[in-house]
Amino acid sequence: MKKNHGFTMVEVMVTVAIMGVLASIIGITMGILLGQRVKSMAADTKSVFQSTQAVALSRDDAYVELRQNGDNAVVIAYSAAGKEINRAEGHDVKMYVTIGGSEQAVSGPIAVHFDRQTGGIKPQTDGGTDYVTQIRITNGKRNIVLKISRLTGKVTY
Repeated sequence: MKKNHGFTMVEVMVTVAIMGVLASIIGITMGILLGQRVKSMAADTKSVFQSTQAVALSRDDAYVELRQNGDNAVVIAYSAAGKEINRAEGHDVKMYVTIGGSEQAVSGPIAVHFDRQTGGIKPQTDGGTDYVTQIRITNGKRNIVLKISRLTGKVTY
């Protein structure tokens, strides 16, 4: 009687091939999920800007605050009285803003104020000329850039 002392080469090759297929499926799935997080956060951020602009035009001064809490991006809309209007959070995404032509990472809160008369955005400082013109949302491989119209406050991507 012959004793079995291991696996044949064919068995090992089939096992490695199956593991390779499973690893590629997992990699593709993770890439899709991470891309969805960026896309979802971009859509939610656009929605927060739109609702804040509507509040500013209808009755009250309003602004949007951009924050980065570790790997989570947070966008919060406030009325002038400090009451929260709307919020969006993106897990495992980072935000970068373009102010005055240069991009910077969002670390501390960055506020984008709306003009009650026009619905456009105000400069970053009183009497200043630097506006937030873009927000880039990324998770490393996937990037979506939101462009903000200074005159109308409209957000597009």
